Amino acid sequence: MLSARRAAGLVAASVPAVVVGGSSWYREKHRPELPPHTLRDLSGEVVVVTGATSGIGKAVAGKLAGLGATVVVGSRDQGRGEAARRGILASVGGTLPAPRCEVHPLDLSDLGSVRTFADECRRRHAGNISVVVAVAAEIVYEEGRQAASGADLSFATNQLGLQALLAELEPELGSSPRRGASGLRANRRVVIVGSRLEARGSVDPEVVHSTGGARLNKRWAGRDAMLRYADTKLCNMLLAAALAERWRGKGVDVLAVTPGMVHTGLWRHFPQWYQALTYPVRALALRSADDAAQGVVFAAAAIEADGKSGAYLSDGLEVEPSQGAKDGKAAARLYEVCGELIAADRSPRRGRRDDRARGARRTASTPTKYMRFVGLHALTFITPLRDYQETERCAFRVNLNVSHEYSRPPLALFLRWIRNKRARK
Repeated sequence: MLSARRAAGLVAASVPAVVVGGSSWYREKHRPELPPHTLRDLSGEVVVVTGATSGIGKAVAGKLAGLGATVVVGSRDQGRGEAARRGILASVGGTLPAPRCEVHPLDLSDLGSVRTFADECRRRHAGNISVVVAVAAEIVYEEGRQAASGADLSFATNQLGLQALLAELEPELGSSPRRGASGLRANRRVVIVGSRLEARGSVDPEVVHSTGGARLNKRWAGRDAMLRYADTKLCNMLLAAALAERWRGKGVDVLAVTPGMVHTGLWRHFPQWYQALTYPVRALALRSADDAAQGVVFAAAAIEADGKSGAYLSDGLEVEPSQGAKDGKAAARLYEVCGELIAADRSPRRGRRDDRARGARRTASTPTKYMRFVGLHALTFITPLRDYQETERCAFRVNLNVSHEYSRPPLALFLRWIRNKRARK
């Protein structure tokens, strides 16, 4: 008995060592190895970076500032934006004057904020914007959260706001080929940071059109947070394809980049227990923001990337996207639908209706939400087991702000266990 306990103790003690060793091996194996390249001198040029207050975006902004660019950062929170600005300047030795890194308010889920940010960029840097790097993205854990426009919050942040920003900056990007400090003419660039998760994504432009962006596909209800994120990343790939075709021959290269699996703040909206459980593996096995930024900087500034519009890059090398991302008709249709949603947001009447709807959702009191939750549990309890699946679909996917996949109530788990036990009999 003692030997068995000792063996169990040795096994338990070896688990952390195995996890740490395996994670370290995985991280070393997947460190970025870029092909030989030369980064362009960006002195006198302006680079707009979204998502630069933390993670990959902040690392990218620092590296581009180190190449001499004036970096314009968009931030939802002015305090975080100022902290990021100081960090970016410090990353290049603190030798650059403050005007070389600017911070302006930007909330990509709010199209009005996007227009204001773009207006400020044009006013301050007319004709000098050479590169736009779109890093900002969000994984929305709670199902059913919507932006002011009524579109799904993750779709509004990751796709609609990005397309709106690029549409506003299109006159600047397509004005003329840029001429850098070396005097050489080169295409302007738009770099969209994607994800290999796009291969798991699904988007139907007609569903997006019919629901006003509240859903991206017919299976939207009940999809977990990572799948909804994958859906928006597929949208990003289709946006890159549509823009590459739209700007063909206009002196603008559009590149999509996958940074690999990265330990960033994208996980902050998940429950605390989930973050704590996955933190050791994420911190030890996944790439750091600095490592991930190398491939993005290559796409934004490497001379070797000039003229590769429409390419999908990983660590400076072209990789094959999913079949869904290569659907030219879907890309064109999604671009058209998103353009209609963006245009509709300018309507004062549409805005007032959405404001009222948003207010109704937010003013629901805590007791009301609690009673709704308890009532749905009671509904599950009194429903015959043969109707359990349908009741589950209704109860846990409507206005609860509770993820179907990760927060299933104990009662539902118990009923599922009973159902499975009866089925085995």
